[in-house]
Amino acid sequence: MSDHAIYKLIKLLVFAMGRLPQGFLRYMSDSLAMIWFLIDKRHRNVVMDNIRHAYPERYSDKALARRFAKRNFKHTVSIAFDVIWSYSKTPEELYTYFDVRGWEHLEAALAKGRGVIGLTCHMGVFELLVVPASMKGAHPYVLYRTLDFAPLERLTREMRGRFGAELIPLRKASDRMARMLANGDIVATLLDQNVDWYKGAFVDFYGRPACTNNGLAKLAMKTRAPVVPAFIMKENGRYVLSLFPEISLQDTGDRIKDVENNTQNYVKAIEFMVRHAPEQYFWVHNRWKTKPFCLLKDRPDNWRTRR
Repeated sequence: MSDHAIYKLIKLLVFAMGRLPQGFLRYMSDSLAMIWFLIDKRHRNVVMDNIRHAYPERYSDKALARRFAKRNFKHTVSIAFDVIWSYSKTPEELYTYFDVRGWEHLEAALAKGRGVIGLTCHMGVFELLVVPASMKGAHPYVLYRTLDFAPLERLTREMRGRFGAELIPLRKASDRMARMLANGDIVATLLDQNVDWYKGAFVDFYGRPACTNNGLAKLAMKTRAPVVPAFIMKENGRYVLSLFPEISLQDTGDRIKDVENNTQNYVKAIEFMVRHAPEQYFWVHNRWKTKPFCLLKDRPDNWRTRR
């Protein structure tokens, strides 16, 4: 079967599922989440370890951590079903389910005329963030990681772009982002994924050093574009987009230190957003995978000559 045929089949399936009642979709989502929870020990342990480190006073008990992990798995799976549900709706129909708070912070940042960098994370229903942005008349450029499976990549781009957002592949995106910001556009990016040590800076996230991509700090320092934090979450059956005041840019002339400190300030903002509703964060990701040191364990005697 060709990629085009597979794309058409997946699209038809998504559209058909999107016509099902929300209650039934929620039942499907929760059922799949529990199956995933039971069979995927590795990610189950990642969530439990992450939450016990992040909230030791609340989830030190293994049973409580396991209970939290179940809720977190349900939320994570529900994101895909929320996207499927949204696909069969017109923009006007969808807008009735969304609320926006703090939009004045984005308007104030845009008024500076240097574009705006929207800082977000894998929090809440991040895949639907462009919906309320479109509702308010904004059409941001969004950085994203391309998928290896071509039919799904095509459908994902279509679904993410139907509200006017333009997708930018992460690879070699910095120059293009700088041009867009110079034009006064909005560029949105997620900054809460682990990276290798040579790609980022180690900054504090929930009390532990987390290796974080330092490209955003470098871009902000280069363009002077304001950085505005934002996230979207489920709240009382609705989808709520919350925006916050821009993060002040540190520029002391010490480039290395400024990159580290600005990155720390961005991650501090992400932690602030996550603390609004921890169960809606993407805890299945091993955020602290890269360590700030490496132990030379059990090295052979001739290790110098073998390098």
